[in-house]
Amino acid sequence: MKQFWFIGVTTGQSMIMRLFPIWAEVLGIQETRMHGVDLPPGVEGIKVRETILELRDNPDVLGALVTTHKLAVWEEASDLFAEVDEHAKRLQEISCISKDRNGQLVGHAKDPITSGKAMGFILEENHWQTHPQAEALVLGCGGAGTAIIEQLLSGEDGKTPEKITGLEHNEGRLEKLRNDFSHAENLILEASDSSGRTAEAIMEKLPPMSLIVNATGMGKDLPGSPIPDSSNFPDHAIVWELNYRGSLEFYRHALDQQKSRKMRVHDGWDYFLLGWSSVMEEVFHFELTESLMRQLKQTAKPLRNE
Repeated sequence: MKQFWFIGVTTGQSMIMRLFPIWAEVLGIQETRMHGVDLPPGVEGIKVRETILELRDNPDVLGALVTTHKLAVWEEASDLFAEVDEHAKRLQEISCISKDRNGQLVGHAKDPITSGKAMGFILEENHWQTHPQAEALVLGCGGAGTAIIEQLLSGEDGKTPEKITGLEHNEGRLEKLRNDFSHAENLILEASDSSGRTAEAIMEKLPPMSLIVNATGMGKDLPGSPIPDSSNFPDHAIVWELNYRGSLEFYRHALDQQKSRKMRVHDGWDYFLLGWSSVMEEVFHFELTESLMRQLKQTAKPLRNE
């Protein structure tokens, strides 16, 4: 039987394990099964490389979605790929692995595409034009956080936020981002601290209608929250938690203040659906049309409401 791999940390807990058979019926790929590959955060590079070699050399494995380890896949195994897309080259990460007709590996970075689409569900059209004082705070500048910063800087609605702040604890990644985004005058990149006090001080001073994104992975792969429990969100903030499952401390913290501070709070459900469907489009070689995406979202809804 053909396999579709999910390379992550706690893959068995993911909703995709229950959702994939439903989507497989819709897409006509019932002969394929989902296979989870669990690797702990910070796993040795040789383990990542061995995983990609196994995927490459097994003709029954059609491809994979990579979550936590997408930067490691690039660092440890990018030489095993016959082709990588422009986003993967620029971000130096691989979140989607497909195979060409000759069985060779093709690497993709899907965050720039899926983050833009997901942000379209969260922000009203022309949000930054309508609220010119609003800022953006991105907590965590890994693959997803960097992609979101790119989207915010692109100004697809004709205007970028007045100010974008990105916080990241990894000094090497922070330095790379400063080089990559050296042209961006409205972007400030700072080191985050383990206590979350730096994030708290910035967040509490944000103007109304600012966007706050938790892209750290905390509350899912790692316990805790990037901000202290005592933190106050700014009034009329738009809060986006990229996770949709886990302990979700940051998300629950925002929900507790949602009514009193008149905030809009979103979790990562739509981001999750867009991410998986766009990877499956590459792995199974079909076109993800708007009508098909609507159908996939509709079939996933009962699981969301359980």
